[in-house]
Amino acid sequence: MKIIHTADLHLDSKIDGIPTEKSKIRRDEIIRTFERLVDFAKENDVKAIIIAGDMFDTQKVSLKTRERVFGCIRNNKDIDFLYAPGNHDQTSVISTILDLPTNFIEFNDNLKSIRYGDIVVSGILLNSTNKNIVYDVLSLNEKDTNIVIMHGQVAGYKSKEDAEVISIPRLKGKFIDYLALGHIHSYSAEPIDERGYYVYSGCLDGRGFDELGSKGFVLLDCEQGKVKSQFIEFSSRTLFEKTFDASEYDSFYQLSQDIIAKLQAEIDARSLVKVILKGQHSIDFLIDTFSLASRLNEIFFFAKVYDKTELKISLEDYRYDKSIKGEFVRSVWESDMTIEQKNKVIKCGLSALKGEEF
Repeated sequence: MKIIHTADLHLDSKIDGIPTEKSKIRRDEIIRTFERLVDFAKENDVKAIIIAGDMFDTQKVSLKTRERVFGCIRNNKDIDFLYAPGNHDQTSVISTILDLPTNFIEFNDNLKSIRYGDIVVSGILLNSTNKNIVYDVLSLNEKDTNIVIMHGQVAGYKSKEDAEVISIPRLKGKFIDYLALGHIHSYSAEPIDERGYYVYSGCLDGRGFDELGSKGFVLLDCEQGKVKSQFIEFSSRTLFEKTFDASEYDSFYQLSQDIIAKLQAEIDARSLVKVILKGQHSIDFLIDTFSLASRLNEIFFFAKVYDKTELKISLEDYRYDKSIKGEFVRSVWESDMTIEQKNKVIKCGLSALKGEEF
């Protein structure tokens, strides 16, 4: 029997940090990735799709998206959609839908199990009430192949948002073969005990630059009491973050040309790219992030450039400089501002002295 494990779809959620039109494209592409996932399941005889939380974000989901997503589910009655809500879902649109498809099976805060022969899939919505007692009520048969669904944060993982903590040590010896988790947006797999392991499928498609690299789902193959899993890369686009050291170059033109050449050689044109410039450079090395970003946006779906460089300044070079530039650099560098503030002020000031916009 084949099962798909996915999570953290965040369908129709707002995408910040990119232009409005491209944000609309990405929102549609992410929904389309879910539809492609269902097509993959149908073509590969997958019996169930596990969604380990955060299918949507809030109740603010367009009617078109609702009809599109649940229409896709209704039209694939041979596939069960097994849904354990996450920390974003307790106020999501799902709670407002009265006529959910019959093949969309939602778990609540009481542990529930679905049996497929000797394969048992159990799921629960973790909350503040049951998070400590779930380990006691989780009673599984040793002879079954046991898959458990939860949405939460394994102790030790860092997360930006509140989610219930899952204790892996308390799940040892519970006869779990595969623990399907949601909440962490990157793929990982670790052992629970000698029998089973836990897996974060990661999000299906990256939405922002905090969701870098390969995204997809996990395909499970359950045979003879064993669960074999394989991560399938499946996202519509990939997000990358690349850092370049400006101190290795004599001019910004050389730096820009090298960045463009390296990115084109390494990254597909459909990607979203964040470039960070670091290192030290002289005052006369003027960085133009706007022009570099504009050029990269001609090549890739979207690109942004951040200047994190620092000025390489020797006060001795300006100690006896009686020009306006010398007076300006000395006054700023001898002020009580932080190094970061001094760098920003000097960069802006020198641009202004040259009559440039900043």
